[in-house]
Amino acid sequence: MTDAQLASGTAGPSGRTVLFAPETFNLAEVTRSVEVARRMPEGVQCHFMGYAHRYATVITEAGFTLTMLEPELTESQAEQLLALDQGRGLRHPFTETMLAQRVAAERDLIRRLGASAVVIGTTMSQLISARAEGVPLVYVKPFAYSEPHVTGMRSTGLLPRRTRSERLADAVVAGTVRRVMPRIPLVPRSFPKVARGHGVRLPKTALHVLDADLNLITTPEHLLPEGVSLPESYRVVGPIFASLPGEVPGLIRELAAAPEPLVYVAMGSSGGRDLVLTLLRGLGEAPCHILAPVAQHLKPEDVREVPKNVHVTGWLPADRLGHAVDLAVTHGGEGTVQTSSVQGWPFLGIPVQAEQRFNIQRCVDYGSARLISPRSARRVDWPALIAEALADDRMRERAAEMATALRDVDGPGAAATEIQALWT
Repeated sequence: MTDAQLASGTAGPSGRTVLFAPETFNLAEVTRSVEVARRMPEGVQCHFMGYAHRYATVITEAGFTLTMLEPELTESQAEQLLALDQGRGLRHPFTETMLAQRVAAERDLIRRLGASAVVIGTTMSQLISARAEGVPLVYVKPFAYSEPHVTGMRSTGLLPRRTRSERLADAVVAGTVRRVMPRIPLVPRSFPKVARGHGVRLPKTALHVLDADLNLITTPEHLLPEGVSLPESYRVVGPIFASLPGEVPGLIRELAAAPEPLVYVAMGSSGGRDLVLTLLRGLGEAPCHILAPVAQHLKPEDVREVPKNVHVTGWLPADRLGHAVDLAVTHGGEGTVQTSSVQGWPFLGIPVQAEQRFNIQRCVDYGSARLISPRSARRVDWPALIAEALADDRMRERAAEMATALRDVDGPGAAATEIQALWT
């Protein structure tokens, strides 16, 4: 879209513009939005907005126009929101003043673009802005802890269910979650106040406020809990994960050709420096090569001190590493789990928050993964664990079956089709 079109609110030849509004400090949200935007029909203009600069270049390097709005989200505020999302903190930057400024800026951008839809990650201010402008709101999200997950929960998807007592304990926890979570009030309190000022009435509970007009679930259908019932506003579209540009580095071919197994280690946006260093030091003692695109979590001196079999890099086109990788170790973010699953990699998952634990446990139940708690990750015998996982034929077979089940699933394309159906 040209500056003149933006200024006048004129869209492209089709007369349709979709505003993508991920929180640009969250890599998973950004990459999901980019993949869906790439699949929108020709003639539909895709415009992005954001408040944080952390992953803004992922959008512009993909060729999309990005409008940075104010007030800018600082790095410390982004960390607050990540900690809140992961259950590690309670602080947030959403004062009434800050939220009011965001809503005003978003409404102005929606009007200038003449947007036909707004697609979000967890950009909560758009829960007010899009509705105030009367524009359909689309939320691309995992199934974990969505409204139908919580209200229909009979099993947590988090706890083991091998024995009768474990199944009973899981059912009790699930029942508690099912009763309590739908009653938790919406916080921050600034949201209902600002919403009322724009003529929008938000639901009174945190669980229900996070439903959009159209909710696109990226969790594969065969990994949803058995017997789940989805509301009319929900659609399962399937995996949507990053497909980064660029060639596969020559280093990958060298490591794939080596006699030692290759283990891929990724911690997404949520893995902290301490956990990453713990992993790399432990894995450095294993008889394998470690490919670790975790440079963003480390200091230069950290990289210089990692064991010789650990190869630290920046982001990689992980979706194109294929058979070069024998095993993955990840934090369990849905994008990373899906990248592993689509390529048939068995993996060890180390969740740092509840959604990640759910994602990993569903794959554990399927047979393609094992779950390692963050506490255990700091004291486990990594060489022995890696050797055991590499020798686990059943886990490798189930990972291959997972890849077969996902081979023909086109998540980004299905999401684009559902968005287009809003106006056709």
